[in-house]
Amino acid sequence: MRVFAYPVVFTALGVFFLMTQVFLPLIVFTTQDTISRPVQSTVLGLASGFREFEFSELQNTQGTTLEANVPEFYYITIPKLRIEHARVDSSPSDLNPDDALGHYIGSAQPGQNGDTFIYGHSVLPSFYNPKNYKTIFSTLHQLEIGDEFTIEYNNKTYTYKVEQKKTLKPNEVDPLGGYKPKYLNESTVTLMTCSPPGTKIKRLLVNAVLVD
Repeated sequence: MRVFAYPVVFTALGVFFLMTQVFLPLIVFTTQDTISRPVQSTVLGLASGFREFEFSELQNTQGTTLEANVPEFYYITIPKLRIEHARVDSSPSDLNPDDALGHYIGSAQPGQNGDTFIYGHSVLPSFYNPKNYKTIFSTLHQLEIGDEFTIEYNNKTYTYKVEQKKTLKPNEVDPLGGYKPKYLNESTVTLMTCSPPGTKIKRLLVNAVLVD
């Protein structure tokens, strides 16, 4: 009798594993805008890119003095990616933007001359949810030259047009290096996430310039 019990036990354990580590997380990933850490830590979560991660190549500038009249949050809308009024934290406490996109402290504010540097997470594109900050930049690679997006900052709306895309190694990223030479006095934005989506190997940078 014990010999016949073993397959039953192993089958039950296998079903339990699949339910808790694959099927239930799959339902959560495709239906929920926020994902709890236990679900992120499942086998499916780790395999698809849901995991604790900081952009450690960016020097943490926590404690840097901000300019006057800088709002706590501003907002970005990218129609092509179905991102609407996503929050950007002007002064993030760390480099793990789980609850909002991160503005790299020290980079220009939207509308100013210089480059605004914004970073966010990505997972496998099949789990993309534009309302979930763990997945919000998963389809950033779909932006093409000429695509436009807007940023709402201090009750003003700025329109930016994509001019360039590039992929770099993490240690090649310079968030304060700027996109255009300073003497041109242009306002630009750099959007950054991991590449390929769901991995942490490289960084995708999308550069855009103010057009309105």
